[in-house]
Amino acid sequence: MIVKEIEYSDKYNLCRLNISGEIFYISYDLFNDLEISKDDEIDFDTYKLILDENSYNRAKNYTLSRISYANKTTFEVRKILKDKGYDSDVIDRVIDFLVSYQLIDDNEFVRSYISDKSSISGWPKNKIKYKLRLKGIPDYMIEDNLDIIDDDVEYEKAMYFAKLKARDDFSFQNKNKVYRHLASKGFDYDIIGRVIGDLFS
Repeated sequence: MIVKEIEYSDKYNLCRLNISGEIFYISYDLFNDLEISKDDEIDFDTYKLILDENSYNRAKNYTLSRISYANKTTFEVRKILKDKGYDSDVIDRVIDFLVSYQLIDDNEFVRSYISDKSSISGWPKNKIKYKLRLKGIPDYMIEDNLDIIDDDVEYEKAMYFAKLKARDDFSFQNKNKVYRHLASKGFDYDIIGRVIGDLFS
């Protein structure tokens, strides 16, 4: 295996190697450590190092492009890279890099997500909790941050949806319909009970 070409990529801040027609990207530190020159013949061990580093850098740059459009959780990044075929060692290195530069922070993601979905989208707690679980967020982290949502705010949201559904029909039959409607939207039963009690009193 012969090093045919060596270039320096300002775009990726990496060293670009052409080895027997294959393109590899490695860090400047590894390039300097290996002391590679054009037309050098490299052995299998050196090739393996380059191969591993190339895989890591490609995975890292791919992930950076993905998270530039929308914040991701650790679970989502792992799934993205696994679906692209990267092995667990490479994925762990990418995750460590992202965490060390605070490019992913699950706890901050949760707080921002809860705040946005509650105040902007009007989602109730249980719907937010369900969606965060789908993003791989552990229950303890969700519960620790749900106190962002005030119960009075939840009550007002539930009352808004209840009034829309009731349409000034406060019959017993409609009361049950409104109850089921609020439950389907993900409101806590305590909140639903308060709203139903106040609206249909």
